[in-house]
Amino acid sequence: MRCTDTRLTIVFVESAAAMGGVQFSTLYLAQHLDPAKWLPVVVCPDEGDLTRACCGSGIDVHILDCPRLRSTSFQIGRNFARVPNPLNWTWDGWATLVAARKLARLMKQVKPDLIVTKGLFSHFYGGLAARQLGIPCVWHVQDFISERFGKLYQRFFGQLARWIPDHVVVDGASISRQMDRTVQDRTTVVHNGVDTQVFRPDLDGRSIRQSLGIPLDAMVVGHVGRMTPWKGQHYLLEAFASISAATENVYLLFAGAPVFEGDAYQRSLEKLTARLGLEDRVKFAGYRHDLPLVFAAMDLFAFTSVEKDTSPLTLLSAMSSGLPVVAFDIEGVREVLPPGEQLMVPVGEVGSLSRAIQRLLFDVALRQRFAASARRHAESEFGIERYVSRMQNVFLNTNSQHPKRKVFHAIADA
Repeated sequence: MRCTDTRLTIVFVESAAAMGGVQFSTLYLAQHLDPAKWLPVVVCPDEGDLTRACCGSGIDVHILDCPRLRSTSFQIGRNFARVPNPLNWTWDGWATLVAARKLARLMKQVKPDLIVTKGLFSHFYGGLAARQLGIPCVWHVQDFISERFGKLYQRFFGQLARWIPDHVVVDGASISRQMDRTVQDRTTVVHNGVDTQVFRPDLDGRSIRQSLGIPLDAMVVGHVGRMTPWKGQHYLLEAFASISAATENVYLLFAGAPVFEGDAYQRSLEKLTARLGLEDRVKFAGYRHDLPLVFAAMDLFAFTSVEKDTSPLTLLSAMSSGLPVVAFDIEGVREVLPPGEQLMVPVGEVGSLSRAIQRLLFDVALRQRFAASARRHAESEFGIERYVSRMQNVFLNTNSQHPKRKVFHAIADA
């Protein structure tokens, strides 16, 4: 029989244990759920930074060894478009069914009251397992759905979203609009949140500067994010080349690692840095566990994603740290920046990006005003308490409205 613990057991089914924005949001949520009401459990496909952080916080973790998905498309030649790969579609369908069976067996032991899936593969196999067992399921969708091949992926995702989850949470309005109209009625937009007591303006970043060889009196332009082309670090590097030519005591700090891809892109950035003669002025800090101090070492934050980023945690963390922002003008950024209080430039325009950064570097009063505005906006709109409260409301409503929520426990206890 079930124990007398009155808390609701909530299982987060993660797609990776390496730390990206999705995984950080899982960690923050599991750490800050009301411990009197919730017992969080995290399921990961392997060991990694997420599982170690969860264990360090006293959060129960299970490793689910599943087949890996394969790419559903391939590219013919260097300069040709990608085309669907039907063989890998077949493999991925088989892998999803295998993973769903394995998760269902595990869930019969855990006996959760709610399953929350994170990441495309997890949505599919986690949702199937939940449906099989009659467990309420929430898809937490934090990635823009690919519109390749005449929106084939988007339509396929939309059809499954109509059938599998009880509710869908998205972290940006642009993702919500991608959903089928029948799904939008049970879709909630909840922007990500950060702990504003952890990421705050009064931290001392001098130790970070000293460890990276950055003078304490220098100006530092910073970027935090995984190293991948759509994060746009190459645009920032090109913009910095003209900035450094005009200003002697300014540095560029990249924090982040490839995480989910190979290191080809990061190596290309390092080669470009050498070709531009900026090895002494550009610092690659790699993946960091001390991000609050890394932000404290910066004077302004450049956010250069060229597509699809929705309520990005690095941007929210920079705002909470009291950093003025220069960003490419994409919808996900417009949703979270205080209107008219930060600088946005057209996507990919290196010259505009360079001029905007220089404007903040040389205008102390503007930089201070934008810094204060960013901090206020982060505190009022994106604090972790607000985020967790909204997510808990979704979880409670989904659990209470699910018609089979009592059936599963009766089967599992038999």
